[in-house]
Amino acid sequence: MYMRCLSILIVTAGLATQAWAAPLTSTDKIVKTFMELDSNNSESVSLDEYKAMVEQRMKTRFKEMDGNRDGAVSADEYREFWVAKKAQWYRLDR
Repeated sequence: MYMRCLSILIVTAGLATQAWAAPLTSTDKIVKTFMELDSNNSESVSLDEYKAMVEQRMKTRFKEMDGNRDGAVSADEYREFWVAKKAQWYRLDR
């Protein structure tokens, strides 16, 4: 009975601590997202883990630019991509 009460107390204290923890800052959230690249749980991100993310993003972006899916991006395709996407990335009113 004593052990059961003790374990309940420990679990309750752990939950209370999490509830009272300070909210994550925007920097905390960015660091948390970056650390999700740590695929081998080493508590750090290796160059290979980072490169895997960059390569995936690069492939996705290239597919977006290659409008006719021929494996190459022409000036016209890039222009169309840029015009369609620039409003997302840049404030047009300055």
